[in-house]
Amino acid sequence: MEWIWILGIALICYGIIPGIGAFLVRSRWRSFRGEVIRSSFLPIVTYRTLIELNGRAEASTVEFRFFGTLEGVQEDNTIWLRSKNLALSADMTGQDLFLLPSGGHGTGEGLMEEHPSFTGDEIPTLIPWSRVSTLSEGTKVYIAGTLRRIGGKFMFHAVPPKKLLVVFYDGEDRHLLRRVIWNSRHRNEYWNQFTPVALGLGALAEMILTYYLLNTMHLRIPSILSIAAALVPILPFLPPGIFFFLLYRWFWSKARFLRAERDLLRLPLRYFPQSDLTKEISLPNGETYFCSLLPAVPWEILKGRGRIRGTILQKSLSPNAENFRERFYWFGILRKGDPYPEVSTDPMVENVVLPGHPDLLAAACEKRAYKLELLSTLGFGLGFGMNLFIALRILALMVR
Repeated sequence: MEWIWILGIALICYGIIPGIGAFLVRSRWRSFRGEVIRSSFLPIVTYRTLIELNGRAEASTVEFRFFGTLEGVQEDNTIWLRSKNLALSADMTGQDLFLLPSGGHGTGEGLMEEHPSFTGDEIPTLIPWSRVSTLSEGTKVYIAGTLRRIGGKFMFHAVPPKKLLVVFYDGEDRHLLRRVIWNSRHRNEYWNQFTPVALGLGALAEMILTYYLLNTMHLRIPSILSIAAALVPILPFLPPGIFFFLLYRWFWSKARFLRAERDLLRLPLRYFPQSDLTKEISLPNGETYFCSLLPAVPWEILKGRGRIRGTILQKSLSPNAENFRERFYWFGILRKGDPYPEVSTDPMVENVVLPGHPDLLAAACEKRAYKLELLSTLGFGLGFGMNLFIALRILALMVR
């Protein structure tokens, strides 16, 4: 019976509860990335849009997206947004907003797209509107959702159960989608909002159980195990196993990097059903999106139009590189009389060159990420197992 209590507490507090939190955290950020990608298919609000909507009934609901800046906040949870001479409002009652981390995403003008390493608290911050205390006027805002005409004025107003997508950010609009895809993933899903409480309760429960076993039943071996179970939260950080813990963190960060690159490589494919790159896709703004297959990169033409998006799995690419084995896939807007893709007026439509088929590049990143995650898990398990063995030997000498 004592074994069941010891193992049960450890399993629930150290495994199941943090595991549920990990699932929820990863699901939340995956959902956020998916919502931003889904919103990229929506039309952008313009004056022409408002004129067309003027002829509809006030109850009509159509989804749009809007790039602008914060102009003001009213006491009735209404925020005012402006884009050049176009002003709109949004009802934030019961909504959430996302704050993207500032800068640090390689927004230079080189031909090679930079993918910086993950450092610090670089994930977005999710804040319920009810907890927002202050917002700076002039902050950039991206909002997507239902646009309604209420009282003769146009307002973004959520239709339950769906919410508005509201993102506060800095930098250029054309970098927003890439930054969302890159940054919106948790550093370590195991360490989530449930983990500290679960670990603390688990350690406390194991110590109470140890006291009971030693003073009431005088059971030596179960007491040793319960003490070791109470030490589980700190065991990975003790020598000599801490070396493997650092190795685990390194492998995990590399896997996270590759998962982010995988998602970026697949981003242009969202317009192409069944990854059929031979089709020309009509966009909501009337432009045509297509993929141009090239034997080599026309570096001079690429300047000012797009960038090369590669992966750390490939050798370094540069204008002086020769004898490329892969063909290049250039995604962009089709213009009459120009064989090369042009830049779209929509900041979420990318003009990007991939050094290989997106599916193959993404699959390679995913495969390597899985291997690194496996190595990371093995490293953590080895370090933890080593420290647990040492702890049990020491406790066996101490507990008589």
